[in-house]
Amino acid sequence: MSEIEFLSPPAPVSMADEWFEYATDSHFWMQWRHRVLLQELQRAGHRLRNVLDVGCGNGAVRKMLEHDLGIPVDGCDLNLGALRMAKPGDGQLFVYNILDQEPSMLGRYDAVFLLDVIEHIDDDATFLAAALQHLRCGGLVVVNVPASMTLYSDYDRVQGHRRRYTARNLSQLFERCGVKPETVRPWGFLAVPLLLVRKVVLHGVKTGATVRTGFVPPNSAAGFFMHGLKNIELALPFTMPLGTSLLAWGRVSKSDGH
Repeated sequence: MSEIEFLSPPAPVSMADEWFEYATDSHFWMQWRHRVLLQELQRAGHRLRNVLDVGCGNGAVRKMLEHDLGIPVDGCDLNLGALRMAKPGDGQLFVYNILDQEPSMLGRYDAVFLLDVIEHIDDDATFLAAALQHLRCGGLVVVNVPASMTLYSDYDRVQGHRRRYTARNLSQLFERCGVKPETVRPWGFLAVPLLLVRKVVLHGVKTGATVRTGFVPPNSAAGFFMHGLKNIELALPFTMPLGTSLLAWGRVSKSDGH
C-alpha cells in the first residue's frame, strides 16, 4: 500500500466497493480502455510530466499509466478503503475532494484524467470545471464515460451511474466548461451486443451479485473471448461508429488555465 495523504476527509461515494476487487490490470475492459487512452494520448502529442487521476480507486489505472508513460501519476479519491488497495507507485495518493480546491493542488498538472468518474456525479459540469482548475496552462483533460442510455441496466444502477452519455452531450459538457473537445471516440463496439444481453440477464440476478455478474467473465473461456474482441477492435485501422464507452479529450486554453 502506498502512503496516503489526507487533503479532505474520507466520504461515501456513489460506487459499488466490490468493483475494486475485480477491476485489476489484467481485466479485459481495463486493458481495452487503457489501450484506447494510450492511442489518444499519442494522437494528442502532448508532453506529460505529471498526471492527476481523479477517482483513482484501487490505483490500477495509476499502475498501468506509470508503467507505460514512465511518469509519476498522482491519484485522488474519497474512498479510503479503495485507496488502501493501491500498490506503491511513483506518484502520490490523496484522500481529496476536488471541489475543495486545495491551493497546493491547483495549476499543478499537465493532464487530469477522469476515467469513468463523472457518470457517478449528479452535477457533472461543476465537477469537471473543478477538475480543470488542477491543470497548468494548455493542460490536457481526458474523460471516459459509459455510452448510450439504451445500454443502461441494473449494473449501472448498482454501480451508482447517474447516466450514460452520447458523443453530443459529452461534447456539450466540455464546451460548457470552456474546453474544446479535440476527440470524442466511441469504443467497445464489438461488446455492444453483450451489454444488451447483460441488460436482460441482470433482471434475474440478486442485487448482491450484480456487479460480479455484470463485469467479471463467468469462466476463462469467456475471458479469453473478451480479450479477443478487444484485440480485434484495437487492430482495426478506423474508429468505431458507436460503442459501449466514449473517450474524449481536450486542452485548457491559456485564458482558462493557471
